[in-house]
Amino acid sequence: MLREWWRDRPPRERVILAVGIAALLLVGAYLLIEPHLEERQRLAQEIPELREDLSWMREHLAEAKRLGGESGAPDPDAGEGESSFGPALVEESLQGAELAEEVETLRSSGEEGVQVAFTRVAFPELVGWLGDLRQRSGAEVRTARIQRNGEQEGMVEAELTLVPGEEP
Repeated sequence: MLREWWRDRPPRERVILAVGIAALLLVGAYLLIEPHLEERQRLAQEIPELREDLSWMREHLAEAKRLGGESGAPDPDAGEGESSFGPALVEESLQGAELAEEVETLRSSGEEGVQVAFTRVAFPELVGWLGDLRQRSGAEVRTARIQRNGEQEGMVEAELTLVPGEEP
């Protein structure tokens, strides 16, 4: 049926229809590919910034390790056999480190963990607080997302999930 219809068209009309169909196919292909090209360009522009972030984090890794310490022993005054780890303990340690005002979110998560989010906090202070919390309560970081905050040197955004450490 379609072949008969095509044969019934005069040659000039066939050429016009063929050119129109080809143009529609090209436009359709462009519309399918264009969002992917834009995303690729955006990602290519993001790579230098991510490399700069990685470089900055590598520069501060030694300080983070130093401040984090290697001791995971809980505070002996914390009470034996009972787990007092929770949002209250984390909030108390944040107040002691003078970081309580920097916290965006502090809530209990499943599996006896605590989620803490900062939108803007100094990286050395964050690492120091984590090291102190680990030494005092044995808390460990289960997950962490730390991203440099471009507004000011040394500032980061952080989302952490803290869990009680294993008893020695």
